[in-house]
Amino acid sequence: MRDMSHQSVARTRRAAVTAVLILLGALAVVSLVAVLVVTQAPDGVRDLHAYQRAARCPAAPSGSADCRWTEPFTVTGVHYARGRNDSHRAYLTGPDGRRWTTAYASGGPLLYGIGEGDRVTGTLWRGRLTEIATGGMSQETMDAPADMRARVLVLAVIVIPPGLLLAAACVWRLCRLRAAPTPGLVATRGLAAGLFLGPLFSLLPLGHRAENPWWVTGAWLIIATLLTVVARVYVNQKRDHEDEPALGERHAAAG
Repeated sequence: MRDMSHQSVARTRRAAVTAVLILLGALAVVSLVAVLVVTQAPDGVRDLHAYQRAARCPAAPSGSADCRWTEPFTVTGVHYARGRNDSHRAYLTGPDGRRWTTAYASGGPLLYGIGEGDRVTGTLWRGRLTEIATGGMSQETMDAPADMRARVLVLAVIVIPPGLLLAAACVWRLCRLRAAPTPGLVATRGLAAGLFLGPLFSLLPLGHRAENPWWVTGAWLIIATLLTVVARVYVNQKRDHEDEPALGERHAAAG
């Protein structure tokens, strides 16, 4: 009996430590994303709007300038990403002989169609090469200003709801340490994991719309609805399964 008591205390302690660590981690991630939203969202489109409104430079700028200037570049090499930590790159040489290494989020629509020796027109803004164009097609480099407001809002949609749900599940577990996890608690933890992973996979078919908070929110709502239904079905099945022995005992007693 004493050994069983020690084992029970040890399990309770492990459950408490695990719940506290996960709770702190979830709250830390949610807080970090919230800080990003507060700091980045208000001015997240300032550079993008400045770039879009920038006029053409009257002459080639000698340094960083708020106007846009285009000039021809020669492609000296192209590299296509081969892994998660790799990126698509093009190596360019300007008319003054300066070499540029430009990175891209994807290989299309332009990068796949160019090769060594080809000529492209590059756009310069604030000392950065922001876009290349040729044959009526263009592609922005990763140095082009982005809509940071949209990006942090998309991140918030993906991270904050499951983070808060996971934190709530941890508090629920801490309130019931001595009891086994209920089907509702297990379903809540699974729902939190699904709400985090599901939207990440939903971004792939969205393509360029993956940086639109409204599209991402719509996809998230669809996934959240489906996962909630699955969680509810799981809880109902578990409860029905737990009720079967008790129902059988009542029938036996009545007989």
